[in-house]
Amino acid sequence: RLVGTRPQRHSRMRLPAPPKLDNAVAAPLLALLLTAAAPPLLLSPSPALAAASASPTSTELSRLSAGLARVDYLLRDWDRLTTVCNGVQDATEAKQVARTIGDQKCSKSPLIVQRYIGASSTLDPLFKADKLMIRAASLVAPEQQEEYSSAVDVYIREQQMSSTMAYTSSWSGSENPNGSVEQIEENLLEAKKEVLETQAALRTIVRLLGLPPAPPFAE
Repeated sequence: RLVGTRPQRHSRMRLPAPPKLDNAVAAPLLALLLTAAAPPLLLSPSPALAAASASPTSTELSRLSAGLARVDYLLRDWDRLTTVCNGVQDATEAKQVARTIGDQKCSKSPLIVQRYIGASSTLDPLFKADKLMIRAASLVAPEQQEEYSSAVDVYIREQQMSSTMAYTSSWSGSENPNGSVEQIEENLLEAKKEVLETQAALRTIVRLLGLPPAPPFAE
């Protein structure tokens, strides 16, 4: 007689129970997981950044027209404004011009140029006008954007060159190697050419922005 064998029973593998977390530990962990899964929040720009990118007001834009009137005045009376006789006009210019006067009764004062192109005082209407022009780009008609952008680029370049050449002229006297009165006048003439280019670009910008002209400047 064959003795039957009982089929073997396979015991199921029991996994260890997950550890129980204390509420003090579980709550912060759950909050961290939910935060990581949440979509990123869009941060609002700071008030300073928003103001810097906002379109300029009419009062701000009037600086461009006023600045153009000052440039017109400078070019209209160029010789008179850039010539000093029997003295100089302020302490800054005194340091520059006194080196080139010698025994002359009159001499050129190139630094005067910087007063009228926004390169001398924070009170000048054209002081940092390039930032104002960039902010105003949104006010220009779409079909004129390319012309406006080109005019702003020209203005920035020529305004900087005008200031640089005026400064160079002021230090071109005989106290420097190869310097002379003639060299001062030659460099000042180059500065005038740059100011003329600055004027043309600024006129284009004012026109494209549709700004009313400022009253003629006078001192």
